[in-house]
Amino acid sequence: MSLDLEQQLLVFFASSPQTKYPIEVLEISHSAMTKTYYLWREPYVGTVTTEDGVRTVQPRNFEAERAGSDENLDQVYKIKLDTTDVSDEFNEQLDRIPLNTTERIRVVLREYLSDDLTDMQTRAVLQAENVAHQLGAATITAVSPRFNLNRTGEIYAPRDVPMLRNFL
Repeated sequence: MSLDLEQQLLVFFASSPQTKYPIEVLEISHSAMTKTYYLWREPYVGTVTTEDGVRTVQPRNFEAERAGSDENLDQVYKIKLDTTDVSDEFNEQLDRIPLNTTERIRVVLREYLSDDLTDMQTRAVLQAENVAHQLGAATITAVSPRFNLNRTGEIYAPRDVPMLRNFL
């Protein structure tokens, strides 16, 4: 008998089985980059199913730290990424992004349970606010896309709409 997602999570959190554990998958992309990075902390190359299909995931050390509180809608993720490789490929990909661009680096953080890499548990679509890169390490500060940053629409005031006074 197959359990639905809610039942699987209830069993996972209630029994804490030693054979199941959460796996975070990090996706980093930008239109100027020639490659989209799919990374996880497992020591082997694997595949996961995303909303776009099956993706090959590369092993890489990273830490996704969620800062802030639930009362604050500006949830900031601080992602520390190990970029150690001989050719420093990640730095070259960052150099491809023009400095005067308004397009942000897209960061997607997904979580799976180790026994089923086809069923995503959570997904956070973020945009990079800041990328600090040193030799062998990068720190990405990412937040949710700011859709309401620019004001749109019209401001209603009682002097413009007199019937509005009844509701204030």
